[in-house]
Amino acid sequence: MILNYRANNHVEKKIRQKGFTLVEILIVLALIGIIAGLSMSNIGSIFSGSKVKAAQQWVNSTGEAYVTSYLTLVGEYPKSLSDLRTPPSGTPSFVKRASDLNDPWKKPYQYLYPGTNNPSSFDLFTTSPDGKVIGNWDTGN
Repeated sequence: MILNYRANNHVEKKIRQKGFTLVEILIVLALIGIIAGLSMSNIGSIFSGSKVKAAQQWVNSTGEAYVTSYLTLVGEYPKSLSDLRTPPSGTPSFVKRASDLNDPWKKPYQYLYPGTNNPSSFDLFTTSPDGKVIGNWDTGN
């Protein structure tokens, strides 16, 4: 009888030792929260870098293609970027929405003709939140 009691007691201890205590689970959750918080602080800089690249891409290719196509089809440079939405009659619209002419920070791209950096052409540019001017004359990045 005593031998049987010891065997049952040993089995009960093994059963109770399976699984985690509430304290262990809370510690793991706290560690996951700390790691997630540290990694989230770096995400803003990752996305802001991609916004700068998107703005550079627009001023150096997409925007330039719109303005050049307008020149080809209409015969003169647009007076403003809004002319790309409403070209003279008979010419198809180059952009459908006004938001297509906004930079990644939701501000309108800027357009100058004649350009100050190239008087025989035009300037397309925007300014990032940190004050960096991103223009079609800036092809270094």
